[in-house]
Amino acid sequence: MQTQNQQLLQQITERDDYNIKLVLEGLRAKQLQDTLLLEKHNMEKEIQQASTSLDFYNMKAARIEDQLRFCSDQVQKLGEERFQKSVSLENTQKRLSDMRRSSHQVKESLEDSQFKIERSRAALLELQIKIERERFKKKRIEEELEVARRKVVLLQAKTEGNSMIERLQEELREYREILKCSICLDRPKEVVITKCYHLFCNPCVHKVTENRHRKCPIVQQIQNMMTHEKSDRETVLVRRMLQDGLLDVVCLKH
Repeated sequence: MQTQNQQLLQQITERDDYNIKLVLEGLRAKQLQDTLLLEKHNMEKEIQQASTSLDFYNMKAARIEDQLRFCSDQVQKLGEERFQKSVSLENTQKRLSDMRRSSHQVKESLEDSQFKIERSRAALLELQIKIERERFKKKRIEEELEVARRKVVLLQAKTEGNSMIERLQEELREYREILKCSICLDRPKEVVITKCYHLFCNPCVHKVTENRHRKCPIVQQIQNMMTHEKSDRETVLVRRMLQDGLLDVVCLKH
């Protein structure tokens, strides 16, 4: 029996160590999750900035195209300024090409950032699934640990002897009978009459208080049927429950 208790205690110790390990892994997983969320926030910020830049470049490209059309019209109208306008047109086209190239690069950067975000979301989802699995394992280990503890308590109770258990169970049955309402024999006692220390449930006491005489039912009807031993135990129990504030007090005529 002692060897079995030692084995159970060793198992409990190992389970506690494993629970500590799970808590540490959970903390590391939480730190990793916070890091991924920070990276996600930074990527979203970069994407927002890239989108703003893209809109700016598109607007600038539209303005340059307008300038290009204006220059083309001026070339057609002003032949004498053809050479100068052609140079300006070439420069404008070059800038437009640069802007388009830059816009294309921004678009590629945006797509790459979106891909990274999707990959981070997948990693975060996988991490959350892993955390849920670890929580499930931890819960199952705690349940097994509780079963082992109950077995230890059961073994300890068996070593103390069945006679003690039977005596305690008998006293428990007696106290349960004492705690039942003496009138309905069903609901628990909740209210005590201060003059005689008799207990009843709330519904039965309300019926008595509605009565014209307002007398204690036990004192009036079945006082002679109660044993001296049970009355003493009930009185002690009532006083304890009154001290603990577990009962309501009602004053009735004796």
